[in-house]
Formats: sequence, structure tokens, C-alpha cells
Amino acid sequence: MRRIFNYSPAIIILSLIFFATISSCEKIEPDAPPANELSADSIITISQLRDLYQDEPVAFEESGLNIMAIVGMDDSSGNIYREAFVQDDDAGIFLRLSQFGNFKEGDSVRIALRGAVLDDYRGMLQLTDIDGSTNIIVQASGKHPEPIHTTIDQITSDMQGMLVKLDEVQFSFSDAGVPYALSPEIQAGTNRRLEDCEGNSLIIRTSGYAEFAQELTPEGNGSIIGLVGEHLSDMQLHIRRTSEVIMEGERCEPPGEDLDLLTIAQIRQMQAEGVTNLPPNTRIEGVIISDREHENLPGQNAYLMDEHGDGIALRFQSWHSLDRSLKVRIISSNLPITRFNGLLQVDQIPLGNAVALGAGEMPEPVVTTIQNLRDNINDFESTLVLIEDAILPGGGTFAGNVVVTDNTGSVDMYTTNWASFANTQIVGGRYNLTAIASIYNSPQLQIRNLDDLELLEEDDHQPGDPVTSIDEDFQSYPDHAIINQDGWTAYAEEGGRNWICRTHQNNHYAQATAFNSPDPTNVMWMITPPIDRDAMSNPVFEFESAKAFYTHDGFSLYISSDFDGDDVKNATWEPLDARLAGQSDPDNVWIHSGYIDLSPYQGILYIAWKYEAAAPQGNTGTFRVDNVKLYED
Repeated sequence: MRRIFNYSPAIIILSLIFFATISSCEKIEPDAPPANELSADSIITISQLRDLYQDEPVAFEESGLNIMAIVGMDDSSGNIYREAFVQDDDAGIFLRLSQFGNFKEGDSVRIALRGAVLDDYRGMLQLTDIDGSTNIIVQASGKHPEPIHTTIDQITSDMQGMLVKLDEVQFSFSDAGVPYALSPEIQAGTNRRLEDCEGNSLIIRTSGYAEFAQELTPEGNGSIIGLVGEHLSDMQLHIRRTSEVIMEGERCEPPGEDLDLLTIAQIRQMQAEGVTNLPPNTRIEGVIISDREHENLPGQNAYLMDEHGDGIALRFQSWHSLDRSLKVRIISSNLPITRFNGLLQVDQIPLGNAVALGAGEMPEPVVTTIQNLRDNINDFESTLVLIEDAILPGGGTFAGNVVVTDNTGSVDMYTTNWASFANTQIVGGRYNLTAIASIYNSPQLQIRNLDDLELLEEDDHQPGDPVTSIDEDFQSYPDHAIINQDGWTAYAEEGGRNWICRTHQNNHYAQATAFNSPDPTNVMWMITPPIDRDAMSNPVFEFESAKAFYTHDGFSLYISSDFDGDDVKNATWEPLDARLAGQSDPDNVWIHSGYIDLSPYQGILYIAWKYEAAAPQGNTGTFRVDNVKLYED
């Protein structure tokens, strides 16, 4: 809900008091325009503007209010686009422009609030819907503000939009000597971590379109000038040009050398004895064995092994920049140790508590069998292991749980939906498999990237080969596993959700829902193995579906004869007539689809269930599928 803010006598009185106050002292302020162009009683300060925001958007509509400001950063460098930072003597604000304007860095400007909206975007207060050609009037040029000298730990939300200068800072070891930003084809913007000698840190945010994006970050210590931003409680700095980043001094001595060194074995013993927080004045050291680049773990997580070959999971307060093979020191004083779904981790680690010590040596994985891994998971937990002659099933993708076997047993290999290789099709066969041994209620493996898989022998018959019969009741899938094995394909077209297995009273079924989804939209597909229609005389297809918590009609069925098993979006999908559970059906009651005759179709066929939802609009209903059958009539 927006608050409508129109010009009122109360604001005129407030503004007149303010104008009289600022007129009585000398300050750096923009030139005042002629009286016939702007009435003094319509001016408010940026601080007063910011105070108007009370957790809901403020629409100014026909308001006659104005702010006077200096442009601290325009979009000429490409580091921001159709945006600007402006400030007065006491506060700053971020502008999002509906139209470009004829203003630049260092201009003093009058900004008419008429038609603008004051809103918060993920923690950053901003003025949106600003027409740069009509709402912003340049008063004078060359009014460059002096940056505020501050320190990382003093930067707070109150400094949003202000130009600041930090001294005795440096880029973190992982983020020194690398491009400010990756190319926009990879990601729109890149976060690099800036730190001081006390371990405080903040993000340097750079657009992939910035003209200096491919310049390398300096490797020394020195000063930086930038504009303060904020995103989801993470304070950020946006630089205007690399000439304002001068870091040619010696880097800080890594802090924590005088702290007591804990081994991971000691931490495990403490946790077993009921200790919940590590002792004061302690540190942990080791090598990062996880791979953040390929994102097969949450951005706050990492795995570390110490010199004794023991491993532990690290959970940071926000996304870290610790790369694989980096030797690090974790200042562990008083940090909590917990078991999350069985996995031991050092929890709630401030980013500044991680100190890079340079390039480390990656530990060699320990060769083991799956059964030995399962029997001794507490010894292998959070370390690198090698399973020789492991069998991976083909026909599905890596996303979710994939059951890996050897001649001693089986274990789940888990891959996040957002991993770089999540949607890669698995080539079934025999492998030497290197992975991190982890726990999620039971033992599991996590590969870091596809280089962890050495294919020894490919299966002659892939589960993704065309079939002439299907009898799928999903009983072989564990709860929450993505439906992507034995030739089935799960594909998340929008959002991070996918069709997964759920269980109720020992019945397993496929389910799609956007309930509690963080994504604005979710579009997900569940697709059968390829069906060899031409090898069948009278093919019949049937299944059961159910719904729960109905909110919208987001459930549909399709068939394709040109899907290649990979490119879902560019295949031709025709609606397939079937009885689907809908609004008029009771919750949790299985509805038979009817007997679907596939004889009118030719070639290799795929049948797909599609779920579409929009969580912000409340369209989060649940749909389920079970007992899928294909057979000759």
C-alpha cells in the first residue's frame, strides 16, 4: 500500500523552519535558483525525505516538494544504469530514473518530487519514477563534494547514498588481482570483498557493464572512494573510477597469529562432550576443499580440512569469497558449534573472521567404499573421499539426489538446483568419483564440479533410451528427491523449485508447489522417459493426480514429438487431453486421468506435467502425480 503525499501547509511550515535554519550558517549547498522558479518553502532536506519513509512506499503524485542535492555519481561509467547517487550536507539518496537527464557528477540540482515514489528495495532506500529530463534541473556545475573519511565498521544504513573514503583497506586475498567484475554474459554484477586490518569487511559491487569491469583489483593496501549502498543488510560500495582506488602499500599482517590453534579433532571432541561454543582466544586453520565457483552448496557454506586430514563445515553470516585450495585462518573465539541435520559445523561466522593465508595444497582424497563410508561417516565427515568403480545411473540430471552404488552398497549424491552442472544429463556408467563426504540426516556425497567424475566405462544401455512401457509409482525415490532418474527429466524453467518426491503413509508420489517459495514465479516440468511410439501398436497412457490447498489453475499436461531430451523451452509442446485434479475435487484425493490413446502420434514421444505459480500473488497451490503407466492395449 502506498502513502499518497501531496503538498500541505504543515510541510510548508516545516520547510520554512528548515530553510531559515540553513540560511543562517555556511554550508556546502547547491546554488539556489531564482525565486520565481522555486519557492523556498517547498524545499526539504534529504534527511527529511528519508524520514518520510515508514516501511511503506510514499507516492508524491502532485506534491510541490523539492530537494536540493549534488550528484555524487552518474551512470557515465556504466557501473550503474539510468540511476544516480545524490546527496546534500547530511544525507544521500539513490535515484532510479524513468528517463535519462542532462546532468552529471558534480552538478548541483533541484529534484522535484512530483510523480516520484520513495521506496525500499532490499534494504536500499530510493526515489523511483524520476524523469531525469523534467524532474531534475541543474543549478550549477563543479560542486564536487568531499568524501567523508570513515572506516568499514562505521558504515551503516544512515550513510546510504553518501560519498565516502576508506584508508588502510585492501581487497581480500581471493578478490585481489582479479577483474572488478565478470562479463555480463556470466552475471550482471560481481561482489568483491574489501577488508581492513582488523578483519572488518564490506562488498565492492561492480556491474559487468562498467567500463573498468575487466581491470584488475589492486593487490596492496591503501584507500578507496565510493558511494555507499546496501543490499539485504550487506553494506556495499560502488566506485566511480579506478583512479579513486589507490592501494600500493604493504598488505595487513593476517590477524589471529597469537590465538590458540584448535584442531578439528578437538572441536569434534568438544561437541561430543556437550560444548556449544568454542573457547575464547582460539583459531582454526586449514584448506578450503569446496568450490564456490560451481555453486554446489549455499553461498554461506564452505568445507575446510586441517593438516591432520580432518574436515568440518563452515557456516558464515553471509556469502563468502573463499575459493577452493585457499589456506585460511578462522578466528573461532566463542563461535557456536552445532549439528545441522547431523552435519557438524562452526556456525554464525562473521566474514571478517576468515583470514586468507595464501595458496594452500589440496588434500588427497581418501580411497574408501560406500559401505565403509556409511559405517564410519563421523571419521569421513567433511573430508574428500574417492569411491572407485562407482556406478551412476544415466538418463537424468545431477540436480537433487542421485543414487550412487558400488559392490558394497549405495549412497545419495546430492547436487543443488543452482549448481553450474545441475541440469547436465548424467552419462550412466562406471566412475572413479571424488566427492566431499557430508551428512543430511544420513550420509551423502557432494561433488564440487564435473572434474570430480572420471568415467571408466559407459553403460551400453542408458535409462534414457526409448521405452515401450512405464510403470512408475515413485517408491524408489527418497523423500524430497528431485524426479530425474531412470530417464525422467525434471526441469525448472523459472525459479528454484522442481518436481520432487513426497511421502504420506508410506506412499511416494511426485509433487510440485510454490508454497513458501522465495521466487516471484515458479515454472517446473516433469517429463517421462522417451516413448517409442512406432514400436507399439495400441499405446495407452494413464496416471493419477491430486491437489491440495488449491489457489489457482496452474497444472497442465503436454506431449512433444520433437523434444531432444534436453532443450525443454524450444521443443513443441501440445496440450494432451486428460482428467486432472482441479478446484472442484477434494484435497488429497487421487483422480484417475482416464485412458489416453497415444496411437494418433508418431515417432519418439515425451509426456510432460507442467506446474506454473506466482508466490507473491498467492498462487502456491499443490499438485501431485502418481502411478504413471504406459502399456499396449
